[in-house]
Amino acid sequence: MKIRISPKKIILALVILGTVRLVQYAISDMNLDIDLLRESLLNMPGMVMENIRFSREISGDLWQVKLPYVEEKNKLLIFMSADISRTLSGDKGRWSFFGRTGTYSDDAKTASITGLTGTLQENNRTWVLESPKFTWQDKNTTFTFPEGLTIRDEEFSLVTPVASTDNSRVILLQHGGVIRWRKAKSLTR
Repeated sequence: MKIRISPKKIILALVILGTVRLVQYAISDMNLDIDLLRESLLNMPGMVMENIRFSREISGDLWQVKLPYVEEKNKLLIFMSADISRTLSGDKGRWSFFGRTGTYSDDAKTASITGLTGTLQENNRTWVLESPKFTWQDKNTTFTFPEGLTIRDEEFSLVTPVASTDNSRVILLQHGGVIRWRKAKSLTR
């Protein structure tokens, strides 16, 4: 005995199965963990910018900044790999800095850079600067090194656990430090 099913009944059966499957998907989506979904949305990056470069003249000095990656999140700019240079007015020298990561708050006018290294070139002398963390506050133009600072060249080295400075270029050693002077070795014999 052969059972014949009409094509209309087959199509109707497929439509019913498809509808049942869509309802199952809709129900499973409605049962998602709302807290997990909210957390995922909060961790999504805001605006992301790449290869940012800008220059600004401040008190006659030219500052140039290169940022390969910047992400805006909760009114905070988070950046990776910052290259910062300062050309002193009158060709008196050049400062160059590299920071591994950092943040900037336009509301608070503060910045923080981790893994700071750099060179300071002035008056035919070059110093190397290193600090695990650097912070800046615009309200009092303070530069702080809360996790230590090392400055050195071939004749001199300064190592301190905490330091700060301002535009006067005077370095304050809040917890002391070690200064070493060495006589430069002669390059001629």
